[in-house]
Amino acid sequence: MFRTVFILGHPALRPRARMRAAVLACPGAVISHRSAAALLGLREVAPVVVDLIAPVEHGRKIDGIKAHRVPFPGASEVRLVHGIPCTTVARAFVDLAGTHGIEKLREVVEMAATLNVLDIAAVEAALANAPRRRGVPCLRGVLDEWRPVAETAKYASFRSLFEAKLLPLIAAAGLPIPQVNARIRAAERMLEVDLLWPAQRFVVEADSRRHHAIEVAFERDHRRDRELLAANYGFLRVTWREVEREPDAVLAVIRGELERRGVP
Repeated sequence: MFRTVFILGHPALRPRARMRAAVLACPGAVISHRSAAALLGLREVAPVVVDLIAPVEHGRKIDGIKAHRVPFPGASEVRLVHGIPCTTVARAFVDLAGTHGIEKLREVVEMAATLNVLDIAAVEAALANAPRRRGVPCLRGVLDEWRPVAETAKYASFRSLFEAKLLPLIAAAGLPIPQVNARIRAAERMLEVDLLWPAQRFVVEADSRRHHAIEVAFERDHRRDRELLAANYGFLRVTWREVEREPDAVLAVIRGELERRGVP
């Protein structure tokens, strides 16, 4: 598999097995960067070449392994994930900031929020240990987007990346912070909605073509819409594409509805 590491049995290995083999080939190494993000669940696809941070020169001349020349993580920045030594979420952000653009960095932060593992204080501590690392200003900028909604994100249970993407945009626009995945009473039952402004009785829901295009889901959504209207709730359905490509237009509609319903 790698130098001194061999496969016994089926040669088709899952990404996690490649990572385990890589740390066996590089004694003392820690999975990092894109590989750490995949192992921690912050990205869906693991890179074919395994990213790691190795002590001294280990792993720097092994095909299939990319040993990054960055400071070795301290004890508080390493955890075992499925028995494999890996950087923490906070340290992974710091490492990825040096290799990712701001949009990709936002995506992994949003995924961390969705998984309820976004800890801004822990990221700040990791940044304090790496003040001159490449990408630090970019990461701080992404964190600044999340600070106004940090408490909401801490106690929220995000059902999808939709809420994690839209919530910081709402805060940056100076709009009131909504409740996430809140329950409201309609005429006949309790409904769980994506974003809720209770005082204004206004709801924003994700409208995903993948989940809502089939006929049963389409009819279910229309029933929900009727129930919201009957309970005197205003609502807006927003697609992922609209949030990504037309965020200002989406925020303008939300602002207009909130103002109409009593937000100064």
